[in-house]
Amino acid sequence: MNKPLWGRKPSQFADTEPASTMPMTLPPGGDFDAPTEPMPLSARPTPPRTELSLAPVEAGEYELMAELRKDNRVCPQPTRWLEFFRLLQDHAGRQPLPSPPLTGSAWAATPPSAKRMCFREQAEWAVQNGCVAEACEFLAGLPKSDWLYAD
Repeated sequence: MNKPLWGRKPSQFADTEPASTMPMTLPPGGDFDAPTEPMPLSARPTPPRTELSLAPVEAGEYELMAELRKDNRVCPQPTRWLEFFRLLQDHAGRQPLPSPPLTGSAWAATPPSAKRMCFREQAEWAVQNGCVAEACEFLAGLPKSDWLYAD
């Protein structure tokens, strides 16, 4: 049952029939098979282009950990690993240091997974003690030959 809406009958409203049921009408003389033409651009003046520059990326925990895992790295070779540890010592102050790097006979006797865990511990220490940028910069500067890779 249709009730009057605010004193009007429903048939007095133009939009009471859903649009999907209304027949579509074509305008007179319309050619709908003609090729389309792009709309002309507005005459607004365009602002002058400025040179874009990238903002410096600050190294964080994510960047440091990505540098550690890049190309399936395990840790730096012993001499470079000692240099990295000296970098941590310089930033330690009175903070206790992480485990020292494996060198000498310990290097030869330790499997790669244990070397990776020791190196990761040092990287986590760098994150916790505010020397992430220096650690990341040092590690990013090492050539491929200065890294031990997992097989």
